[in-house]
Amino acid sequence: MRRWWILVALALLAFGLRAGSLTAQSLWRDEVDALCYAYEFPHLLVEALEPGRGGDLRTPCACPPPPIANDWIAGTLRERVVGLLGGMIRQNGPLYYFLLRGWVVLAGHTEYAMRFFSLFFGVLCVPLTAALGTRLLGRPAATVAAALMAVSPYMVWYGQEVKMYTLVPALVLLALYGLRRGMDEGGIWWAVQVVATSLLLYTHIWGALLIPLQILGLLMDWPRWRPHWRGALLGMALLTLPYLPLALWQMPAILLRRETGFPHHTLGEMALILLNGWSTGILSRGWPWGALVCGGMAALGLARGLSRPAARQMARGGQPPGWPLHFLALWLTFPLLIIWLISLRQPLFTDRYLIWCAPALYMLVGAGWTALTAPTRRHTIPSWGLRGAVLLALLVVFALNLHAQATIPVKSDVRAAAAYVESRYRPGDLLLFQIPHIRYTFDYYFGPTDYLWADGLYTNHRTESGEYRLSEESAGRWMARIVGDRERVWLVASEVEMWDERNLVQRWLEKGFARADEAHFVRVDVYEYQRQTLP
Repeated sequence: MRRWWILVALALLAFGLRAGSLTAQSLWRDEVDALCYAYEFPHLLVEALEPGRGGDLRTPCACPPPPIANDWIAGTLRERVVGLLGGMIRQNGPLYYFLLRGWVVLAGHTEYAMRFFSLFFGVLCVPLTAALGTRLLGRPAATVAAALMAVSPYMVWYGQEVKMYTLVPALVLLALYGLRRGMDEGGIWWAVQVVATSLLLYTHIWGALLIPLQILGLLMDWPRWRPHWRGALLGMALLTLPYLPLALWQMPAILLRRETGFPHHTLGEMALILLNGWSTGILSRGWPWGALVCGGMAALGLARGLSRPAARQMARGGQPPGWPLHFLALWLTFPLLIIWLISLRQPLFTDRYLIWCAPALYMLVGAGWTALTAPTRRHTIPSWGLRGAVLLALLVVFALNLHAQATIPVKSDVRAAAAYVESRYRPGDLLLFQIPHIRYTFDYYFGPTDYLWADGLYTNHRTESGEYRLSEESAGRWMARIVGDRERVWLVASEVEMWDERNLVQRWLEKGFARADEAHFVRVDVYEYQRQTLP
């Protein structure tokens, strides 16, 4: 009963940490894209099945065009469905967007409402971690792992973002819990594993790596699930056979060598990025101490847990020796190795794609924390003093990062930029966005609904010899056509180097207009220009 109340307290703590600063950061473009896809994808599905049935699509803000071909609707039913699925897959799967659409209908599309959807799954990860950790390592280590999931700055951050990055680990934890229970008991738990894994495949494309991970886990512990082998084989067949056509369809794209916009990283750099994020959070306050403590405790848990004395102790306590820790190590490393191998030809690594491996680290940390009192041949390591020091060190690092994430603007502060322009905007002003994609987030926050706007020029095209295709003079002529005879122009600039690394758009404005005002926010700059009057 006491442990039950501890888990309730941890879930409440997780809720408070996420809900208390849920709107501290402005929405960024990926979150607004998620809102747009939540409206676009269901509409497109209706159109794919029966063209003309969907009616007019109305979205809460300006939205980018959906990621499908322009002539998509002219194809056959099969071509429409395949074309739509391809676009959805490129956005990491449709399930989250369909669920978000239903949530928006119930709760609205305010910042708080949309992010609360992610908060729910983030809090759900805490008891799921405790449940799976108990099956693998026992209650003390599982409770520590659940506590780390509750207060981890990294998990809190993504529990406050309108994306699928808390739904993914929740489904992974549920699938692995079903796998473990299926190995022990069979029956309906194989169905839990299959359903959770299937939902994961429609939530994020890298969730497909969970299938070979589960197969390897089964191979590592054949004696345990041998009495229930029929259910295991049926489950694996259901998870692999229906998706073979999809895998064959995507395989050529995976093997291509191409640039993707992601930076190149070595395997060591990838591992360090993940360890740093999971142990300190987005802002990395307390580096390298947080990583040293988390990494050291995980290594201790793995090393001491695999030792003979610990194995005998686990066996006496009813816990299976060896397999759980081997599996946690596999869970932590196998997906990273696969992404690294693919990234050798086309870089695809970003740390949030592997957020579903973070529970494995926290469980190993829990194993290390309990191993601090494991008996040795001569003496027992001092218990609560050493445990308390480790826990205090982790909590200090986590608290520093949680406070920073809740008080320091980190994401592009489009919310403040839109409020600034709105307070000075006059009808007839032209709003120029550079890069163009920022307009969708700006439009979400901007009060006036009928305003003049234009996309900034893309000037980065180069020839094979490396020369720019668009000269400064040609850019000037295009700008003259865009601006026309407007008296006031606002330039809303963010990530300009992606679109206009020579800054030709602003240079043209500086020549023909007087800069009347400017304001600078996190990753967003706003300039007000007034047309110069000739003497």
